[in-house]
Amino acid sequence: MISICRYTQNKQTEWDEFVKVSKNGTFLFLRAYMDYHSDRFHDHSLMYYNEKDKLIAVLPSNTQHLSPNTQFHSHQGLTYGGFVLSPGIHISEVGELFGLTISYLKENGFSEWRYKQIPYIYHLIPSQEEDYWLWRYNAVEVTCNMMTVIDYNSTVNDISSSRKRTYFNKLMRQGYTVVMDADIRDFWPILEANLMERFGSHPVHSLSEITLLKQRFPDNIVCCIVKDPNGTTIAGTLLFITQQVVRTQYISASHEGKRCNALDYLMLTLIRHYKDNPQYRYFEFGTSMAEDGINLNEGLILQKENFGGRAVACKIYTISIQ
Repeated sequence: MISICRYTQNKQTEWDEFVKVSKNGTFLFLRAYMDYHSDRFHDHSLMYYNEKDKLIAVLPSNTQHLSPNTQFHSHQGLTYGGFVLSPGIHISEVGELFGLTISYLKENGFSEWRYKQIPYIYHLIPSQEEDYWLWRYNAVEVTCNMMTVIDYNSTVNDISSSRKRTYFNKLMRQGYTVVMDADIRDFWPILEANLMERFGSHPVHSLSEITLLKQRFPDNIVCCIVKDPNGTTIAGTLLFITQQVVRTQYISASHEGKRCNALDYLMLTLIRHYKDNPQYRYFEFGTSMAEDGINLNEGLILQKENFGGRAVACKIYTISIQ
């Protein structure tokens, strides 16, 4: 018999230690990451114990009140979400997690459960039990974001664009350099200027927030930049590095960086750098959706595919509670 309880701060150590040994958890589910934006998201995370009082699953979650209904999200403030599971959990137990959660949400007056899946590339061992139970509980797919991913284990992952290789060789000869684990402050003004110019928006993370997260997770959050022969920063990316995935969380270049194709130089350097480390299986470029969140940004996807990336889906489902 599985029991459920709501996460409270005194359970932080227990939560974090479980995420570290789970079969599909990443540092994004550690409380030091989740709680940095607790002022923006009302946390309502859940923890699940078996009959021996052993923690077997956690669900990073928040609530959102949209009058007259209250939605339960797992999780709005994270790139991906869903149940974080113990390596030994059985598929029938995952079904019990769904049933127990739906009963809990019904008892607490929620109208809808928005369930954001963890893409399979983050699974350390197979962890798609939820697909079956989402189907059994009549979950409706409401969002399908497309990521572009290089699988280093694939035999078909070489750079398909000779032009990208040409730019790489040219910039290397001219003295452009890539700096690994650079100061985020060198990159952030370029990112902010780009987003404001193109979309009139700001990065999801402020500079103070991402600096705080970098301090908390120095090995997982890495800034890489391109400097021109004069030492000026002209392009960069922020990497989120998990057990087997290197993800480009932000990518941006100055006007000069765009002119000389500095991002091609940067991406090729990073793809080759992490390919040489057997720990990493996937290099992920993030999603490539149009501003409406429905259509594909086909030009952006093509650029990523020319590096050897291919499509991986990141889905969100809804389950009606009432």
